[in-house]
Amino acid sequence: MNAPLSTHASVPRPGPADQGGTATLPPGPKAGPLSQTVAFHRDPLGYLAHQREEFGDVFTLRLLTMRPLFVVAEPAAVEALLDSDPTRAHAGAARRGILPFASPRSVFGGDGEAHRSARERIAAAMSEQVIDRRRSEMVEIAHRHASQWPRGRPFRLLSRVRTLCDEIFVRLVLGVRDEKIAVSLTEAIGRMLRTPGNPPVSLPGKGDGLAGELGQKLFEQRQTAVVRELWRAIEDRRADPSDEIDVLGCMVDASPALGNEEIVDELMSLLMAAQEPPSIALTWLLDRLAREPQLAQRFCAEPQGEMADAVVRETLRLRPPASGILRRLRRPMEAGQWLLPLGATVLAPSTLVHRDPRTFPDPDSFQVGRWLGDEAPSGPYFPFGGGARRCVGEPLAHAEIETVVPTILELRNLDPISPRPEQMVQRATVLVPKRSLLTRAGL
Repeated sequence: MNAPLSTHASVPRPGPADQGGTATLPPGPKAGPLSQTVAFHRDPLGYLAHQREEFGDVFTLRLLTMRPLFVVAEPAAVEALLDSDPTRAHAGAARRGILPFASPRSVFGGDGEAHRSARERIAAAMSEQVIDRRRSEMVEIAHRHASQWPRGRPFRLLSRVRTLCDEIFVRLVLGVRDEKIAVSLTEAIGRMLRTPGNPPVSLPGKGDGLAGELGQKLFEQRQTAVVRELWRAIEDRRADPSDEIDVLGCMVDASPALGNEEIVDELMSLLMAAQEPPSIALTWLLDRLAREPQLAQRFCAEPQGEMADAVVRETLRLRPPASGILRRLRRPMEAGQWLLPLGATVLAPSTLVHRDPRTFPDPDSFQVGRWLGDEAPSGPYFPFGGGARRCVGEPLAHAEIETVVPTILELRNLDPISPRPEQMVQRATVLVPKRSLLTRAGL
């Protein structure tokens, strides 16, 4: 007999909806999929909070790319969901429903053996020990970028930080050593992933009808330059092997051997998954510290200390880079009073779970002190995911936070344009500032 995901054996099953015994599913808003999708993307925190207030910790959304999507914010069910992959649920299949371009053989979009193998191939290059050796180079890249930022006029901080993180990833994580290839690949990644503004829907792909076919062609066009430069980088590494541990080296030396096309296929998803969330996290953190100069001074004085860690935790609690954890159920799952069916797609939204007053008293306020001392919050908290799907790029994110952020703050006096932190909007599977954090930078 399959064990339910929830650890609460006494949770009641849903009762029959009618005399015929048809099982009921969690309720949700009655608006059409387009209206729900636009509302969710434009204000994910506000929209989800409103639905929880009306329907409780478990409710159903119907989005253009996911119908239905079961939203779960009940703490015990969230904890169980974090640990559910791969035996009781799959993350890759759920993610591909939102991002159809993610490869099923990649760390981000793969499941089971495909995910395990892809993760093992790059594990050494993404380890804390290897990433830490790149810290001084991260400082150099951050200093070069920040020194070129505009002075005295507004610019979009997220866009600048993304470009900085792209270069760090290309040079220090992928291990592209040829200068021309590194520059071209960094620029190509930027062109592939950027869009004007933040569309209030996810980009359609395969399986989404005519719009999906058009979306697939658009993405293929955008990725052409990236594929070309990745291919060049792989060939360059094959021609000139190195003992340096980096992603390209791990992929080229993989056993069984991988062809260039297979390597490119895996790297495309890695570029999107491992690059985007860290740049968002750094941007939110820079915005927070720019608004509290005394806190910024303490952070920069000891970026690996307890206070700095608490600042990072609290910032990512209120402004998580990823919108939540997605799972496609391989077994029925108990969530509160509901039994979600086999094959259901489930979202545990970080926006709701990280602001749950049962775990975080006064949840909307920024309180660094809640992470200091011996009694840190004990409820679900997952800015880097959890279980077997915990983010492989977490060591990179921490290294960038501890090197890039102090370098920028010591070089530039950032002045956010908005008097309050910008609203979060949904962009595929990540949460970004609505206006990409308009900021001025002085000396």
